Amino acid sequence: MNAAELSPFKTLIRTRCGLLLEGVGEEPLVIAIKKRMTVTGIATSAAYLAKLGKAEDEFQEFVTLLTINETYFYREPEQLILLVERLMPKLLADETARLPITILSAGCSSGEEPYSIAMALLEKFGEAASRMVRILGGDIDHHALARARAGRYTAFSFRSLTPQLRQRYFRSAGRDAMVVDDRVKAMVSFHHLNLMAESFPPALGNLDVVFFRNVSIYFDESTRRTIQQSFHRAMSPRGHLVIGSAETLANDLGIFRLVEDEGDFYFVKGETVAAPAKRPAAGPAAPVFAKPRLVLTPPPRPIPQPESPPPAATGISVEEARTLIRDKQFDRVELLLGARNRLSPPDATLLALEGYARLMTRDFAGAADLGAKALAADEWSADSLVLLGLAAKWQDQGPDAMGWFKKAVYAHPECWPAHYYLGDLYRAMGSADLARRSYRVVLQQLASQPDADGGLALPLGLPLGEIQFLCERHTAPARSVGR
Repeated sequence: MNAAELSPFKTLIRTRCGLLLEGVGEEPLVIAIKKRMTVTGIATSAAYLAKLGKAEDEFQEFVTLLTINETYFYREPEQLILLVERLMPKLLADETARLPITILSAGCSSGEEPYSIAMALLEKFGEAASRMVRILGGDIDHHALARARAGRYTAFSFRSLTPQLRQRYFRSAGRDAMVVDDRVKAMVSFHHLNLMAESFPPALGNLDVVFFRNVSIYFDESTRRTIQQSFHRAMSPRGHLVIGSAETLANDLGIFRLVEDEGDFYFVKGETVAAPAKRPAAGPAAPVFAKPRLVLTPPPRPIPQPESPPPAATGISVEEARTLIRDKQFDRVELLLGARNRLSPPDATLLALEGYARLMTRDFAGAADLGAKALAADEWSADSLVLLGLAAKWQDQGPDAMGWFKKAVYAHPECWPAHYYLGDLYRAMGSADLARRSYRVVLQQLASQPDADGGLALPLGLPLGEIQFLCERHTAPARSVGR
């Protein structure tokens, strides 16, 4: 399909759902259109577009092919701790409080987040939690909602859940599946929710806490503003909005007041204030870098990259591979890089890039195998060490991940992504001082090396502004924001 044919579909989806489908987002759109045209027997895209405009059932089927349902239990657990340790006691102590406290998981997908909220509350308050709260899950994808109501999950959803919680709140449902315990299920109800609708369903009103995590990244600023205004209208006067930790900066739009509480950020309902001025992009001119600081690492130097072989019938250049990975053309990456990497001599950078593509498709074993081969080809390869660290990190193999990232910063102290990932691991294990040290190194290096890939061949594409914000957050003393 050409750009002219896709344009009206993009407009319809953005208007109805707020989703931006540009760049790599076009591929799932094209696939969805072709799939539904085949199912419905419609011959032309124009005729199918007309059907979408007048058949709500078909529109809902179409949308389910565009939504991203990748999630898991106890994602960003520090925000669950924020809820049970600080927000709940505050809400319960409110003299005007009424029970139950209403909590919405917006964009709940297949239900892992609202069930995680229920488990965290049961852990803190015991069986009384079921009387304290009403937990709602809302999503536009009715297939995802059906899975959420069934409460049946496979191993991938449990990668951040401790064995103790898994045993306590799930029961076996065959060799590869677990089902949510009835106590947890009874605390959560699921509802169809289009965040761009003029108003939310009546059941989703008088909200005290809204979790809106890892969803806003799919919307532009005007859409985020519209959604926040809808949340504001649907909230009780004491409403709280919890955003994903990497999304806080992009959601500080002046509709809610941003508050810092013991290192965690969230938004509260109050008088609407003017939108704050945009923060400067990470770079040498940013005020945070203007202060004198202790030099923690040697001055950055470029990470040496092996020269890639010239493109050939069975080859591919480093830049071509990076572009294909950024565009999520993983089949082509596997075809072209796989052919090149079967040749001699081995190229550590190209092996690591093929491994990173495998990582992006959740083939952790394949990624680790290619990372090991890359390291055998070049024992000092920064790309190989970071790839192996990420493969371990994504499988919750914290000690292994830490070992790889430590080797990366030892061999390449200028590789700021390795310092950043190491800081996250230290923070997760409770080593606050070591985490702060790593984050300070990141801030220092971003001042002189504001590269989203950190000098690596791996196309990490890390959001520099968000990284700077998070590192400042985890190194600065507690303070109040937006008051």
